[in-house]
Amino acid sequence: MANIMKTRTLQTPVQGFVGITHEVQYAVQEAVQELHLDPETFEASVMVFCPHTTAAVTINENADPDVQRDFLLALERAFPRGPDFRHNNSTAHIKSSLIGCTQIIPVHEGKLVLGKMQAIYFCEFDGPRTRTFYVQISY
Repeated sequence: MANIMKTRTLQTPVQGFVGITHEVQYAVQEAVQELHLDPETFEASVMVFCPHTTAAVTINENADPDVQRDFLLALERAFPRGPDFRHNNSTAHIKSSLIGCTQIIPVHEGKLVLGKMQAIYFCEFDGPRTRTFYVQISY
């Protein structure tokens, strides 16, 4: 098994979900081209990694934007900012740890294998910022 790593950057809002499915798929296509492989037969696993302690990566519904809004609302209700925290952005750190910093997605015939209603999201809990995420393709 071999690996190839791609780096991506994005601008994030104060708090929210940024769709990154297309960027991850493009990273796979770049790797296939660079390696001179046939996209029709390319099988792999992709790991999307967020190296930030106040952001995360998740896979969730892409059809109704209210799901993202409701998700953020639920996290805010569960982990509100408050005077009891000693660290100023502890809620962002908690949300990041809860959601997680990685997602693994299979690739079949050169395409990400996601459900019809699924998309990959970069989750910002302490923005706005310029953020980085990594796409590691294992084939």
